Amino acid sequence: MSSKSYFDQVAAQWDDMRQGFFSPSVRERALDMAQVQPGQVAADIGAGTGFVTEGLIARGLHVIAVDQSAAMLDEMRQRLNDPAGVEYRAGEAERLPLEDESVDYVFANMYLHHVERPAQAIAEMARILKPGGRLVITDLDAHTFEFLLTEHHDRWPGFQRDDVRGWLAEAGLSNAAVFDTTDTCCANSACNTQQASVSIFLAIGTKTSAAGEQPENVIHRAVQAHYGAIARSASSGVSSCCKVDNGQPSDCGGAVCCDTASFYDASLLADLPADVTNLSLGCGDPVTIASLQPGEVVLDLGSGGGIDCFMAARQVGPSGHVIGVDMTPDMLDKANAAKARMGVTNVEFRAGQIEALPVEDNSIDVIMSNCVINLSPDKAAVFRESFRVLKPGGRIAISDIVTQGGLPMAPDLQSWAACVAGAIDVNDYTGLMRAAGFEQIEVVDKRADNGTSITPASIFSARIVAHKPA
Repeated sequence: MSSKSYFDQVAAQWDDMRQGFFSPSVRERALDMAQVQPGQVAADIGAGTGFVTEGLIARGLHVIAVDQSAAMLDEMRQRLNDPAGVEYRAGEAERLPLEDESVDYVFANMYLHHVERPAQAIAEMARILKPGGRLVITDLDAHTFEFLLTEHHDRWPGFQRDDVRGWLAEAGLSNAAVFDTTDTCCANSACNTQQASVSIFLAIGTKTSAAGEQPENVIHRAVQAHYGAIARSASSGVSSCCKVDNGQPSDCGGAVCCDTASFYDASLLADLPADVTNLSLGCGDPVTIASLQPGEVVLDLGSGGGIDCFMAARQVGPSGHVIGVDMTPDMLDKANAAKARMGVTNVEFRAGQIEALPVEDNSIDVIMSNCVINLSPDKAAVFRESFRVLKPGGRIAISDIVTQGGLPMAPDLQSWAACVAGAIDVNDYTGLMRAAGFEQIEVVDKRADNGTSITPASIFSARIVAHKPA
């Protein structure tokens, strides 16, 4: 049976079947990574019964839904009640029924492994993208479950990520990257007791515009999508900046990174709501090392859900003021909601990137940051901006992930968002601070607190304090 015949046959049951295979978080991660904007045009390739199309409609996009199965498209019309703003086109991935450079985004969710020639399909998806447009593919990692090929009529047993990355580059897409979604696709065999659980990757590439897209923009999108998903997730209490690909926390100075209580004195956490403390994604306690005083103006770089800002607000008191800057809208929403619920009046949250702070010159007494600067693709700009906004004599207190020596690691987006690939050697880190003008730089290796051995080419959490000359 061909793939088309199979989907014609299961069209009426597909939406129920699909819900057992993977969760909506796969779709939301894809839409976040693409940074979709209302009013733009997206193509949903292998649209099925409208899983991705439905999410795009909800975000205000016009959608061209393409599928080789007319029965699937009919099911989509009925399921979505044939909404305005959706076009239905029958076609195959290797010969898409769309004009060159006609859409802003292309999505292909769990479709590539049904395609006869994946590289050609990706080239076709790239063809229909406008300059600056983005292609996002979510699909299965390579696996050995034969029944997915025989019973579900998959053409390919998943893919090696390097192959997918190469196909994106061959199609002329810039900043091609593939990383883990942390989701899995699960299915049971109808013929025996075998069960499949296969990890799902997300691949992204950008069609180069006249000016091209800078790599740092891709990193910002990846980090923003990663932490936006955490903010929306009900399980944020078990997430962490230091979470790595295998789901285990990395060694941040011997502390489990998602254990908020291990970082802060209990008095700092007193009376803070659980949704604030559970959204702590740091690797230390910059509030204590900042030695805050009543009346000071404090800036938190990458404030997230606001935990460090709320702690700092107590220490600076009603005569002081705390500003949190974060680039992730979902985190800002969480922080502002907590602020309103708690009735805090000396904290404000501003949208912005830490490489270009929305803060006036010479206006801040103390800057603090908790496991954020390592996420920046331009750390020199972060320190220049920090120096600019500090008052003469001001200080910066940082808890961050750094390395001892170089790490033999490719800078993929997943490990960057997990605070690993973006970490740099501690000497390079402090060198950038000196170049920005900071003095009296002190570094404490947190591994020394618990007797952990210090070895070359290792990653660890450090406390770093420095001053702007008076």
